[in-house]
Amino acid sequence: MIEPARKGRQMTQAALGQSLGTSQSAVSRLEEHGQASYSTDVLAAAAARLRIPSALAGPADGRTAQVQIQVQVRGDDPMHRRTVLGGTLAAMAALLLSAVPEPRDTTGGQAAALRLTTGAYRRLDGTTPSRDLADAVEGHIRLIQTITRTATSDAGRARLAAVGSEAASFAGWLACDKGDHGSARSWYGGAVKAARTAHNPLLTAYQIGTLAQFEAHAGNGVEALNLARRARRVLGAQRPAVAEAWLLTVEASGTRWPATGAGRTGP
Repeated sequence: MIEPARKGRQMTQAALGQSLGTSQSAVSRLEEHGQASYSTDVLAAAAARLRIPSALAGPADGRTAQVQIQVQVRGDDPMHRRTVLGGTLAAMAALLLSAVPEPRDTTGGQAAALRLTTGAYRRLDGTTPSRDLADAVEGHIRLIQTITRTATSDAGRARLAAVGSEAASFAGWLACDKGDHGSARSWYGGAVKAARTAHNPLLTAYQIGTLAQFEAHAGNGVEALNLARRARRVLGAQRPAVAEAWLLTVEASGTRWPATGAGRTGP
């Protein structure tokens, strides 16, 4: 997480270390992909400096002086599957989404309030079963759609469409976690459509990449790779380094999962 975010800001390890009041070697330890111990205080400071939410940067709460991150593959264990999809890969996706600029809200704070609600539901996902969240999130999406229809300006509708895209993507994740691949594919497709309505290339590419990530997990590796390439085309040659890093993880997952066609219920 630290390395692509730093490179996306065109910072060297030495420059980041200097801004944190630490050394280049300390930053290097953060970027060794779990192969070294590091100070959680430095991790928290680096996450804040690079505007990475601390929850996405690992154990950066400062309660443990030194931590050792180890990743163990556990096959088809359902809790491991949720950890991988909701954590490791989705964390990169969330980092990309956090890079989407937040335009000034001129619609009475509606878009900002709705986005905060989506964020609250996402935080609940870590401790609440997906089946218990799904109905509430779908009601939240209906409210977003209603408010969007009553927006009086193109700019307001675009902002609300972006909020709707984020909420639909989360609904897709919940459906996927419940094993309802047909609904998940529909929600993810709706998220892509709403992102296009918002005229936001970065958000559109993120949602296409999220759909690719889902297809990879469903065993549709070829479709996943095609969607990842499509996301690259949306961003163009000047795509941020963090976007490229995330898309590489999506492509890697597309080649990793067996092409079983599990849950393939739609075109």
